[in-house]
Amino acid sequence: MRRTTAGLGCWLVQPGYLLVELLVAAGASAAYSLRDDTISALGMLTCAPGHAGAVVDVCSPGHVALDVAFVVFGLLRAAGAVLLRPRLGPGRWALATVWLWVVSALFAAAVGLAPVDRRPGWHVVVALPVFVLQPLAVLATAEALRRSGAVPRAVAVSGLVLGGLMLAAAVAFGLLLGSPTWVGGLERLALWPTYPWLAVVAWALARSTRRHVNEPTAT
Repeated sequence: MRRTTAGLGCWLVQPGYLLVELLVAAGASAAYSLRDDTISALGMLTCAPGHAGAVVDVCSPGHVALDVAFVVFGLLRAAGAVLLRPRLGPGRWALATVWLWVVSALFAAAVGLAPVDRRPGWHVVVALPVFVLQPLAVLATAEALRRSGAVPRAVAVSGLVLGGLMLAAAVAFGLLLGSPTWVGGLERLALWPTYPWLAVVAWALARSTRRHVNEPTAT
């Protein structure tokens, strides 16, 4: 039970990343746009354009908080997947789920160690896989849960829908990476649904675990 509780906690806190990012964005210079500027611009140590083609520099005083959040919440996602492995069901889908979360989370954590203005080459190397692996992790988790019946069917189906939407947004983000508008919006559509959905999954698993514990044993 301690292992399950710890894993649930790792996923329940994931929406906290969104709070950190929004607070950092609120403290950034007026030039920053959630719609047009990349998330990486909030992690820059220096003032620089927030996206390709921008003519006004973005300054992000809270860059340390966001870079730390990349690392902390990434590692928590990976730890949650490992700790919750028994609750995800048997078979290859559950195993694929764990691996996808671990690998995608490690890449996401590495983003916080390679700010785009200081290590642009490494930043690209570690950031781009997240846009593929994180939506795939959502899809694999949803399918594993659908097959196991560990959560209500609506939760699993919502993951399949969100995962598909995230993948489509990631493709659009890649195609419009050099565009002056909507880069930030598409990037967030490709990544943000992950965090509240994992919390919903953890909540559903917690309810399922509680019901199982409270069920009277046969005598």
